[in-house]
Amino acid sequence: MSEEKLDLVVVGCGAGGLATALQFLQSAPGGRVVVLERTTKAKRGGNTVWTGSFFRLDEEGNPAPDFTDRMTELSKGKTDTAIIERLAQLARPTIEWLGHNGVATKSDITYFLTSKGPRLMPAGGGAAIVETLSARIEELGGVIEYGVTAQDLILDSEGTVIGIDTSDDQGRSRKIFARTVVLASGGFEGSADLLNRHLGDRGHELSPIAPGGRSNQGEGIEMGVRAGADVDGQFDRFHGEPVDARTRAAEALVMVYPYGILVDHHAKRFVDEGSDTPDNTFEAVAYKIWRDADQFAYVIADQKLMRHSIARAVLTDREPETAPTLDALARRLDIDPEQLAATVDAYNAAATPGPLDVTVLDGIATEGLEPPKSNWARPLDEPPFVAWPVTCAITFTFGGLKTNAKAQVLRADGQPMDGLYAVGEVAGIYHHKYPGATSVLRALAFGREAGRFAAQRLSNPITSASAH
Repeated sequence: MSEEKLDLVVVGCGAGGLATALQFLQSAPGGRVVVLERTTKAKRGGNTVWTGSFFRLDEEGNPAPDFTDRMTELSKGKTDTAIIERLAQLARPTIEWLGHNGVATKSDITYFLTSKGPRLMPAGGGAAIVETLSARIEELGGVIEYGVTAQDLILDSEGTVIGIDTSDDQGRSRKIFARTVVLASGGFEGSADLLNRHLGDRGHELSPIAPGGRSNQGEGIEMGVRAGADVDGQFDRFHGEPVDARTRAAEALVMVYPYGILVDHHAKRFVDEGSDTPDNTFEAVAYKIWRDADQFAYVIADQKLMRHSIARAVLTDREPETAPTLDALARRLDIDPEQLAATVDAYNAAATPGPLDVTVLDGIATEGLEPPKSNWARPLDEPPFVAWPVTCAITFTFGGLKTNAKAQVLRADGQPMDGLYAVGEVAGIYHHKYPGATSVLRALAFGREAGRFAAQRLSNPITSASAH
């Protein structure tokens, strides 16, 4: 099997790759498809298997009213409008397709205390997508190969992509030829070298939020660029989240920072914690923790917060650090007690006494404080005091290969690269700020598109130039 000749080869076993392979087999029964996964079966699924996989959709799978406008606005108009509109069109059919293939969806509340309603998600989260779609692929005759890493694209003399160079976990090289190649291998959040290259020399300080992200080494992007692909998405930005710095548990989110204050290791504030609802600020706050606070900060709060039910907003497996006084809390955190006292005194003087409502933007702001706090500016004066050490974890990177609304990879001249598609994080569409609850959805939706087009390509004649 040193030179297989397949109808489709898919690189990556996350939502995008699995949707591609399954849709292809359903559109072209009996088609020959192999999905390549660099890890073991037990570790497969990339980021998908670790995520709750919320969708910005209603219970029927229809996009939220602000779906397209929000994606456009947050990218400052840089995300291709055709891709946004196509994603909105594909949303409900994709959810219905999931259901037909055994992945039930349900409405559930998110980890944001200000959420006004539930969002749609798979019952069982992303893990259900990986397990169910993998089983369906194998039922239909598809093959998932583990311990195999794609190294480079194979092109013919006319520049058509005709296969993949691979190596397995034993170091053996192999060429796999296929009529269509789909890259679904994630971004580069697992590569310290690429993070440093694109984010600066402190990029390597960012750790993936879940083990699956470590497998996303950026090879798909790199091999596409070597083959002549253009790029899109903002390479110096990423989707990050504030997590508990004390634990190695996956996705140990701490989303209660707006209700207290955030201080750096000098015990000084560095951000407006309450500039908006946490679902609109957590990415920017995480980014500032990395960039402006040397990748380490502390959420400081008091019992006004702890009287609320906050369990869904704090996903860490560690209890908060607790102390009867600010001085004792500072010593427990190993930060300057005098400076923390000065920071809290200045904040309290600018804050407004009263009850804390964590469910709405309350408009209660500080006066004369820099940086300001625009909402939830209640004094920290009800001991015992609590703290969560937090750091920025990287969920996925924004930069990737440039694609169109058909998931085709584009060259610099805007023309599609024959035989090559890209779905999920390897395809760069995000700029400036991530529009929440869209990443797994777009991987699934455009994975299905790539699978359909790969099936259609079976009826296209192979020219002598592209023959193996």
